Amino acid sequence: MGEIRSTVEAGVLTLTLDNGAANAVSLAMARQLAEILADVPANDDIGAVVVTGAGDRTFCAGSDIGDLKRLHDSGAGPGELLEAENRAFDLLANLDIPTVAAVHGLCVGGGVELAVCCDMVIAADDTTFSLPEIRLGVFPGIGGAVRLPRRIGHARALEMMLTGRDVPAAEALSWGLANKLTPRAEVMAEATKLARRFAVGPRVAIASLKGAMREGAELPEAEALRLGLERAISLGKSPEVAEGLRAFAAKEKPDFVKARRG
Repeated sequence: MGEIRSTVEAGVLTLTLDNGAANAVSLAMARQLAEILADVPANDDIGAVVVTGAGDRTFCAGSDIGDLKRLHDSGAGPGELLEAENRAFDLLANLDIPTVAAVHGLCVGGGVELAVCCDMVIAADDTTFSLPEIRLGVFPGIGGAVRLPRRIGHARALEMMLTGRDVPAAEALSWGLANKLTPRAEVMAEATKLARRFAVGPRVAIASLKGAMREGAELPEAEALRLGLERAISLGKSPEVAEGLRAFAAKEKPDFVKARRG
């Protein structure tokens, strides 16, 4: 059955997939993940999210095969699990605060789809990424066929999904699938350090930046530029901007958290 373990420290929500050696996402875990993420926007104490897997073998091996087989044998099909995962993954992908995946070991199937929902992927240098669903007669249906091409390009994403081959960490880095590689022992520390830096950043500007990029990806360039400009201009009234300008003039480090909370 598994669970999603969650902790909040220094403004960072850490979500740990914990389901045996594979850390596969069960139906219960997908629902739990969605419940946790749905509450994040209203929690001012959370400024960034880190997603990782328990243990030292696997970040996430995708959907729980036991649940998939149970649903298949019952005649219901995979829809209940895939829809629950899609809801959770969509919530993660659309958060206005920065998100970081701390990946190690095997990152397989839905694990890759989960990782690419995050803004940044910090991977152990011995990580392997793969999307082997085609071997089961299916394809990555939890956003992989959409999000992965937008991250690494159509040709590379199609190769991963058609061949199902293992992509080593160094290749994933060169493709942009991973943002940074570290020794395995340092993955969580590096991801947490990055998330804590984001958590004390100018939250209104970060949300506007992420929104402008999401909108711009779907629009003609001229319209995307116009909307981006409108978002940038609207930041002028933010107390975070006033703090940033004050700190710059005073040659001090800005305290965006204090400015935001008044």
